[in-house]
Amino acid sequence: MAPYLDLECQAFVDAGVKAGGPPLYKLSFVEARAALEDMQKHTPASDVTAEEIDLPVGPSGHVRTIIFKPTSAHGDLPFALYTHGGGWILGSPNTHDRLVRDLVRESGIAMVFPYYTPAPDATYPTQFEESYAVLSHVFQHGSDFGLKTDKVALIGESAGGHMAIALSHLAATRSGPPIAYQVLLYPVTDTSSESHTFTTYKDGPYLSVPLLRWMEHTFLPNVYDRSDLLASPLLMGKTDLQKQPPTLIVTCAVDPLQAEGEAFGHALQQAGVQTAIFRADGVIHDFVMLNATAGSQTSVATIELAGLKLRKAMA
Repeated sequence: MAPYLDLECQAFVDAGVKAGGPPLYKLSFVEARAALEDMQKHTPASDVTAEEIDLPVGPSGHVRTIIFKPTSAHGDLPFALYTHGGGWILGSPNTHDRLVRDLVRESGIAMVFPYYTPAPDATYPTQFEESYAVLSHVFQHGSDFGLKTDKVALIGESAGGHMAIALSHLAATRSGPPIAYQVLLYPVTDTSSESHTFTTYKDGPYLSVPLLRWMEHTFLPNVYDRSDLLASPLLMGKTDLQKQPPTLIVTCAVDPLQAEGEAFGHALQQAGVQTAIFRADGVIHDFVMLNATAGSQTSVATIELAGLKLRKAMA
């Protein structure tokens, strides 16, 4: 029996079945990226601005970064660093533009978006180091960008949620920026093993286990790296978990990553970290990112909740 999906997610899945074509993991990396770019084409909303800058940071000496702000903003704004999903391979400021603008609108804060080098052009841990370098630089030079730097927040979805957890860990262990809050939307939390929902939703719909494995193997070609705490934060012990900030986790009911996202939330709660966990019913992986499912009331409510939590944390 097919799992329940709301109208928007079911329509998206049905359209994909009707269109046919090879799965993403059968395409070249360039073709797979182009497929997502094409699917996410849209006209950006005018009530949020996007300024692109090239920061002289990271392993390569530069990271393209976009700063999103409300058009009506005056003075320095609090900010969150947004790390995007796409399996460490796909995704860009264009594919995530609508979602990030929605979050800016709901939260009233700025979003700093590091466009890290995708795999396999670079592999673990380059993307973490690039994103952390952007976080550190913007925190140290916030006034140059019209940003407040008394505290920062992190937010990411899927592989971007995975990165947000890693950045919280790096900030804590390197005496870096104070992280006030993090929002993790259907995050990857364990690349070292596969939970029972990998079996339940091995064929998706949308995100399948073969696609996940293709992404993980591309990002983490060295299997031994998958036991690192940055790569598999679900392996963290109590001491490291307690270094994580207050957290909101939202998982998808129909998603191979459901169980590991919730397990990480449970671990945080058991370690005493203020953590709220919600499972969004009737939706597939990427339901808040996909423009085709943006009209889902579950997607709308999730973005509203994330925005509210960020607004309160950064007040």
